[in-house]
Amino acid sequence: MKKILFIGKFNTVYQDIHDELMQCYSVQACVDNLDMVKGMLKIKMPDIVIVSLIAMGRDINKILREFKIKFPTIPVICIGTEAEQAHFSEFFEDSQFHALTRPISNAEILAEVLNVSNSVSGASGEDASAARPSNAPEEKRLVLLVDDNAIQLRSLYKILSDKYDVQMATSGMKALTMIGKKKPDIIFLDYEMPICDGRMTLQMIRELDEAKDIPVVFLTGMKDRAHIASVLELRPEGYLIKPASREKLVETIEKVLGRQAAF
Repeated sequence: MKKILFIGKFNTVYQDIHDELMQCYSVQACVDNLDMVKGMLKIKMPDIVIVSLIAMGRDINKILREFKIKFPTIPVICIGTEAEQAHFSEFFEDSQFHALTRPISNAEILAEVLNVSNSVSGASGEDASAARPSNAPEEKRLVLLVDDNAIQLRSLYKILSDKYDVQMATSGMKALTMIGKKKPDIIFLDYEMPICDGRMTLQMIRELDEAKDIPVVFLTGMKDRAHIASVLELRPEGYLIKPASREKLVETIEKVLGRQAAF
């Protein structure tokens, strides 16, 4: 299980985020004090650091600099308003540091943590691949999950992450951004999302030259015939009714990607 060091003032927002992360990670809470942080690092080295910038103390700048200088390989995610982040803009020019702007949902925070974690694992995997023998297993397929529901995302990630590389987006726009950075092999797209729903998201994906051939499978919680017909009008590669079992998800991925490989 990945280890997270969560630094910040202990308040209701901090506690809410902490409780969400605890469901997927080993989380060590720490106040925004440099000496306390140094002490924590001597006990246990984290895989990821999260810093809450709410009511920031004087030591936050020193803490960020500590990670930049002494622990440059540990990704640091800073959560705060634009005004709070402005005090530390110099750090966000470095790829080690990631900014999440409040207001933000726990689903978006969880998705960013998972994506940062995967990118770090992927980087180390690429380094190792140079020495990998020619008969080594192929790289895992990349699956992009798009859903505004944190519970649904977490459930799907747990189901698929042992067999595939998994990235998550909590909205259609975030999905498009992620596709631009790294093209997934297949997308599971929630049909019922606020603002930019699955229909709109699929249309935008198909308007991108680099993404229009990515197979998209809809996930929907509605089972009536009229709704399913409206989903199929968009000609996705398939659709699954929530909650989908692991067997059905894997079967769909292998079937769709196998069909693609045949052409």
